[in-house]
Amino acid sequence: MLRRLLVVLLPLVLLAGAAAAPTVAGPGAGGAAERVGRAAGVPLPTLSLPPAGIQGRPMWDSWHQLEPFGYTEQELFVSGTARAADGSTAPYTTRVVITRPQRQRDFNGAVMLEWVNVTAQFENAVDSLEGREELLRSGWAFVHVSAQAAGLCCTPLTPQVWDPVRYAAIDHPGDAYADDMFLQVARALRARRVGDVRPMGGLRVERVVAAGQSQSAGRLAGIVRAFPDGAGVIDGFLVHGGLAGLEYEPRLRVPVLQLNSDWAESTGTADDDPLYRLWEVAGSAHAGLFIGYQQVFGSGQRVVGLPQVDEQGYRDAIEAAGDYGQSALNPLYAGCIVAGASFPMRYAVNTALRELEEWIRTGERPRPAPRFEYAADGVTPARDADGNVLGGMRLPPVEVPVATYRSTDCELGGITVPFDPLTLQQRYPTYADYEQRLARATDRAVRRGWLLPADARDQMRRACAVRDRYPTATEECTDYRPPRFGG
Repeated sequence: MLRRLLVVLLPLVLLAGAAAAPTVAGPGAGGAAERVGRAAGVPLPTLSLPPAGIQGRPMWDSWHQLEPFGYTEQELFVSGTARAADGSTAPYTTRVVITRPQRQRDFNGAVMLEWVNVTAQFENAVDSLEGREELLRSGWAFVHVSAQAAGLCCTPLTPQVWDPVRYAAIDHPGDAYADDMFLQVARALRARRVGDVRPMGGLRVERVVAAGQSQSAGRLAGIVRAFPDGAGVIDGFLVHGGLAGLEYEPRLRVPVLQLNSDWAESTGTADDDPLYRLWEVAGSAHAGLFIGYQQVFGSGQRVVGLPQVDEQGYRDAIEAAGDYGQSALNPLYAGCIVAGASFPMRYAVNTALRELEEWIRTGERPRPAPRFEYAADGVTPARDADGNVLGGMRLPPVEVPVATYRSTDCELGGITVPFDPLTLQQRYPTYADYEQRLARATDRAVRRGWLLPADARDQMRRACAVRDRYPTATEECTDYRPPRFGG
């Protein structure tokens, strides 16, 4: 079964690297949303339940059981009439997969509405995968939005091919209408009831955050430029990479946090709007191990018919996916776009989600971070003697490295090259030397508001694996306690 899974999925995941680079959404770009009249408001679509179909479940549902986390999941069809940039209208039916806490008391009031990425010609919920730990532990609801036509049909990994009975009613009129469709989904999810359907199961939604990575980030940036107020239905935006540009006009009326990797996403002058914050994360790749592992060994298992893993299976997968290059040898380090870049960008995504939600709720801005440093051409990131990027938001693995993060070797992905034993021991003569230096770097990242305390503990726990690279190590790993976040 594993071989079958890899044969089916890997060529399609690799297609993401061969596909066209993410769309640049410059000023004025935004597709259908750009000219949708704000005065008329965002139309409220209708919601309905899909039939059981052949498979009896949604495509790209959770790859692990949700009940142990107090969560549940539901797929809904969304239907309405969308407007394109040229003023034309078209009927549509698309779908959403809603993952939410079962009880109001476990819900933080925030919904992450993800414009799933379709660069590889199938749907990839990057931010739901990369931010999964934070989403579950902080009580978010998160929604998979099938905004673009390519994600719905017509490759083997699209819903209308995977289950033509369940998804027979899906009717996407084309991506010119996608922005307006996305905004209508946002409006529907803010409603307690749409017709006979309660989209959030009775949960009281207080904040809606739109998120999207790569090509999807470009689409969201277009919506921001067309609707600086989020069209009255979106309270903030997480624009995750993707050549989305760094300037937003007119002035913003809702917060925008832009999260960029080493890949050439950040050249130019950043917007000085007080509702805009740019974080450039040193060492990070456009796509990497944490996402790819879940795609292949999590979501991919569901597609070929395997059951959801239990809570322990989830934790085992997250443990394997969260390798930050600390192992002497991991064959996935050479996996390029699929898995090779192991720098923990997920820590930055987790912090971005937490900080953006707080920014919307309290008005307190996320802490600033330095810009990347560039070579003389102003485009190529400058690197240190280890080959790691200089400048930017510097999380512990790049401040106290045990590997080189060749984050752009494969364009949209990279590889990880662990230090050889001699280099490692010259840099850190004992494991205790490494652990102490990493703990200090971890403390700094927490105090600067870049690393959540829960992820700081995870980072230091994972560092214990480096002891295996010191054959004579006798030191026990210390019990790390993070300082106050942002202190």
